Amino acid sequence: MSVQEAADTDTDTASEAVLLHRDGSVLEVVFNRPHTRNAMNLDVLDGLSRAADLADADDGIRCLLVHGAGRHFSAGGDINQAVAMDTESAARQWIGAFQHMFMRIGGLRQPVVAAIEGYALGGGLEFALWCDLRVVAVGARLGVPEPKIGVIPAGGGTQLLPRLLGRSAATALLLTAEPIDGRRAYELGLAAELTDDGAALAAGRRVAAHLATLAPLAVAGIKRAVRAEWMPLPDAMEVERRLAAELFATADRREGMTAFLERRVPRFQGS
Repeated sequence: MSVQEAADTDTDTASEAVLLHRDGSVLEVVFNRPHTRNAMNLDVLDGLSRAADLADADDGIRCLLVHGAGRHFSAGGDINQAVAMDTESAARQWIGAFQHMFMRIGGLRQPVVAAIEGYALGGGLEFALWCDLRVVAVGARLGVPEPKIGVIPAGGGTQLLPRLLGRSAATALLLTAEPIDGRRAYELGLAAELTDDGAALAAGRRVAAHLATLAPLAVAGIKRAVRAEWMPLPDAMEVERRLAAELFATADRREGMTAFLERRVPRFQGS
């Protein structure tokens, strides 16, 4: 079965599967399949593509906030679609679609915040790993249960978890296939902020609103510089030097420093 044939078996549409809401300079992206615990299918990917297109086209969008409708962030890939991938070529195409979209969201120039309540499992957790910051409720459940159904994480979990947590903690999470709660995720450094249950979205909105006030070119530069951590240190330092020097020629740099000296709030234009 092809990827498109699999998509045709689901009754959701992309516009329903992901809701987009603009709140000032923050674009909220909502997984909207609560009847499936926000399981991810190809309609969800189409919805994420719409969000990425908007973010790419609109300089007024300074931050994205992703959360789930109902009680859960996302319980992972939709098994109703995955079970139909009974050949290697079909699976490769299906997995590739998820990887491409996750990487596209992670590569946006704007910061992306995930507000996590309930389940963030499998592909749901992997998507959150591509976000820049994760705000997690204490009772959330985060994990990669793929070995329990005969597969491995394929949305970046085997690569990003070791980079974020270190090899030992990541391997334990990957091999045991058992979830951890929000408090443990925070202790491991997987979450930037820990909240009471039911409070992750409000905290995520607060974080996103703050990020949206910062100089957008500087924020984008930080995202690019952080990705250079995978390079040898001398090469990564050169990336940092180049990105920092480029910012000195921008209007935002002049505005930021002038506003600091004049003791006023800067007005960044993204130029």
